[in-house]
Amino acid sequence: MRQHLLALMMFFVIFSASLAGCIGDDDDSEEQSEIELVVYYETTSGTIQENIQNGNQVSFSGVELTFNYAFTKSDAGEITTFYFESGDGSTRTEVDANETGEITYNYVTHGLFTATLGALDDAGNDEMMTLTIRIDKSTQWGQSQTSNPNTMNIDTTPDCECNSPSQIEIDSNVENPENLGGPFGGGGEPVTVTWKLSSNNVTKESPPEQLGDGQDANWLHNEIGPSPETWKLDVELNHNEENVNVNHIVSIKYSVDESSPNPMPTAQNPEE
Repeated sequence: MRQHLLALMMFFVIFSASLAGCIGDDDDSEEQSEIELVVYYETTSGTIQENIQNGNQVSFSGVELTFNYAFTKSDAGEITTFYFESGDGSTRTEVDANETGEITYNYVTHGLFTATLGALDDAGNDEMMTLTIRIDKSTQWGQSQTSNPNTMNIDTTPDCECNSPSQIEIDSNVENPENLGGPFGGGGEPVTVTWKLSSNNVTKESPPEQLGDGQDANWLHNEIGPSPETWKLDVELNHNEENVNVNHIVSIKYSVDESSPNPMPTAQNPEE
């Protein structure tokens, strides 16, 4: 009986060893990259800022993102090139690794972009990684002293092959400025305001808001899951005998699905 138990134990030991050998062979067969790609970046998201007043673009600022490749190394030779593909249809950005270890890119359109970052060495090796970059857009739009406000166009089409924005956020203010009405005083007329947001298949409308002379009102609205097209934001007045001031702040926002930041550790330099 004891001999049978010893034989059975030996069988299990041999069988387990053979399994371990199979697993080890699988690990050894995995191809190891010659390039150790290390990239640091403080953020992977931002908001484009635009200001339009009385039909003119007053200011515009994109989102600048910087990527530090300086700690990237190759076991096969010297690193020659760092590159960045933004995912917005622009051509690939390449830099000479002997001249700089950083790439800065300025996003000027909104979307949830898949960016590709990589490095090349003088042995022909190419190592890359991908990041998800979230770029929202906020537009401040104004029109002053008008009795017939213009339409604000809101283009929600992303500049990438990606999901549409998660929402349009609207914070709009209409003011009926105080009107002294001549040398003997006397106020202006009240005006009724209605906001309307529309697309090809959707229309959202605010309740009418009456503004007396010197009064103002706001409309706050979140349009969830807007279709990718040009939406229209209108302010309608019940008559054209009073001038009003219109100020919209409209934000196009995406789901918070960007890659996590990877900031450079403190007290580290490429020689370490």
